[in-house]
Amino acid sequence: MAVFDPKQVSVLINDYRVQDWSDGGDVIVATFSVDHGALTVGAGGRGVFIQNPDESGTLVLQVKQHSRDNAYLDALRRSQRTSIKSFTPLELSIRDLLNEDVVTGANGYFTTPPHYTRGSTHNPMTWTFVFEQMTMRIERGLFE
Repeated sequence: MAVFDPKQVSVLINDYRVQDWSDGGDVIVATFSVDHGALTVGAGGRGVFIQNPDESGTLVLQVKQHSRDNAYLDALRRSQRTSIKSFTPLELSIRDLLNEDVVTGANGYFTTPPHYTRGSTHNPMTWTFVFEQMTMRIERGLFE
């Protein structure tokens, strides 16, 4: 049987640990921005695979609505928005400490701003980032 513990996933943005997750099975989503390549088949039926050098990726995080993590991320977002010239691009490190999966990102920026939603239920804050370079290493995982 495989073992997973969401408390054993460390997400660092510029060495700040984001950890006050909303509920759900998709509070941390990292994806590559484009396919790794494409196959083009000519009229003669022979193909050529062109590898795409684009290593960029997108990260989406969902954090509880009144978390201090939101205050940290919002301060970074406002810094980017008010002075892109002096803004230091974001660095990302995600580590599943139990299963040893690793995602890293370099030269990141905020894209879609979070929505402010309040009502009679919990409304997570959704943060969206892009990284010029993203890497993923998915391991076999811990089995009992």
